[in-house]
Amino acid sequence: MSDELLDRRVQRTRALLRSALIQLVDEKGYDAVTIQDITERANLGRTTFYLHYESKDDLMLDHHADFASQLTLRAMSTDELMGDNPPDDLEALLQELADHKQIYFALMRARHIDMVKRGIQRQMADNLLGNLRRAYPDREPLLAIDMLTNYIAGAYFSMIDWWLTNRTERSAKDVATLLHRLQRAAIRDAYGDES
Repeated sequence: MSDELLDRRVQRTRALLRSALIQLVDEKGYDAVTIQDITERANLGRTTFYLHYESKDDLMLDHHADFASQLTLRAMSTDELMGDNPPDDLEALLQELADHKQIYFALMRARHIDMVKRGIQRQMADNLLGNLRRAYPDREPLLAIDMLTNYIAGAYFSMIDWWLTNRTERSAKDVATLLHRLQRAAIRDAYGDES
């Protein structure tokens, strides 16, 4: 079997498992979903599940990484990172979350979601770290870079949760602009940029 065919099979299997998880979370909530539920919905065996993932939380982290890579967790140019306007895909991410708030709340309010939240925040911080290293290849920030990236990732989490929870009249575009401005201000301050 060729590597390309094997890779497509792996991608298809993982997509089936991610889709099954999200459907089930929407139906019954994250805490109630079992690996058995996921494999039955995906029409796959438990052995297949464990070939790809260690746990339901591991599957959720993979779902987030896939979702975010399609929207916002990607390499950004310095202009995108520090420009006046937020990247278009940030608004798209926020709109997607707003359109599927019930799934977001089912996940974020689950009893045992802390590990997944920390994993998602780590993915966001790691992505930002890479973007900062590309934007400032010869400079270090005035504070520890891991503190900066985790601060910004945590602020994103808090602001998005506040926006979705409080049903404000702010649009996804408004919130994207606000998040981008706050991130840009934190980065400029950390790197001592006056612009």
